[in-house]
Amino acid sequence: MSMWHEAADALGQVDPETEELTVDQRLKYAEVKALLSIGQELSRIHEEGINPKFTSI
Repeated sequence: MSMWHEAADALGQVDPETEELTVDQRLKYAEVKALLSIGQELSRIHEEGINPKFTSI
């Protein structure tokens, strides 16, 4: 399992809405979630290209 998958799985086990988290922990949660989102988008771009559904007229 890659580090990306491990981080995503660990993040999925935390619910910042119901758990007692400090402000720093909430900020780090948001930071990690944003980084995973960016990594996912970059991976998609790498696999499919910048605009895979573009058709020229």
